[in-house]
Amino acid sequence: MMKEDLRIAAGILIVAPIIVVLYLIFNSELLLPPGYSLALDGYVISRTLMMIFGLYLVTQLGYFILKMKKKD
Repeated sequence: MMKEDLRIAAGILIVAPIIVVLYLIFNSELLLPPGYSLALDGYVISRTLMMIFGLYLVTQLGYFILKMKKKD
């Protein structure tokens, strides 16, 4: 029972950041501070960092799934 609860918690902790990153990639206006629309360089850098972080999370999810399949 406890092992199943940990798997659910791990799944939530893996999926939640991916959803947040995808939301920020498609709704990028949240990365710009209000009243400072000239911050284009920071906007590009923050969007790039979010994409890199998202790709990292997806690859880690792949490794996690591979490890889980090997144990079963």
